[in-house]
Amino acid sequence: MCQHIGHSIIKIKRTESTNNYATGQVRDNEIEAGTVFLAYDQTAGRGQLNNRWESEAGKNLTFSVFLEPTFLEIQRQYMLSKVVCLGLESFLSQFTEGVKIKWPNDIYVADRKICGMLVENAIMNGRISQSIIGVGLNINQTRFLSDAPNPVSLKMLTGVDYDLDDLLTGLLEQLDQSYQRLVAEHFDELDIEFQQKLYRLEEWHPFKDDKHHYTGKIIGVNEIGQLKIEERDGPVHTYHFKEVAYL
Repeated sequence: MCQHIGHSIIKIKRTESTNNYATGQVRDNEIEAGTVFLAYDQTAGRGQLNNRWESEAGKNLTFSVFLEPTFLEIQRQYMLSKVVCLGLESFLSQFTEGVKIKWPNDIYVADRKICGMLVENAIMNGRISQSIIGVGLNINQTRFLSDAPNPVSLKMLTGVDYDLDDLLTGLLEQLDQSYQRLVAEHFDELDIEFQQKLYRLEEWHPFKDDKHHYTGKIIGVNEIGQLKIEERDGPVHTYHFKEVAYL
């Protein structure tokens, strides 16, 4: 039976990484799918390819969700990123305008990053046996000390100081609604919605890969999670994570 996201919340005062903590708990204990590991203070949050996530203690929502999406074949594993991004986008759009999904799994408001995500999957017999999804969402932090070029928080956008527990309840409900659509295998419907929410979709912008700089426009993301960019007066390129830079 599929457990709903947030039916159980384990609160941690301080940890380096909620994904690391969740991984250890799942390995050593009987943890039900849908359990959320929430940290008051995450000191070394991780993003894609060991990028670091800065979060001031007690100011933001930093948590990981444990899932067992055994219905999901390995070639569809990027669907997990899609549904979590859609849940985050829907939730944040209640508070501010201009929320978009920046491939592969960031949430932007205009040209500023408000949320990052890290999905770590375990594979068995060609399917996803377990998944731990880490989310870092900037809520009340207004001063960022790292060299991240464009962070923003919900408070910076709206001027409101938010109750984190209240926001967490609403966010987990939104994430669960999105995930249950994946459980029901609404793949095509979810994919269409994800494509429509992409940051800089069908807009001409400069990009850089390992061969050249060029002007192109994002035209979508394929089933395995590769970004598709059409070069002006040129071919369509497809990229895995970190193979192309937005300029």
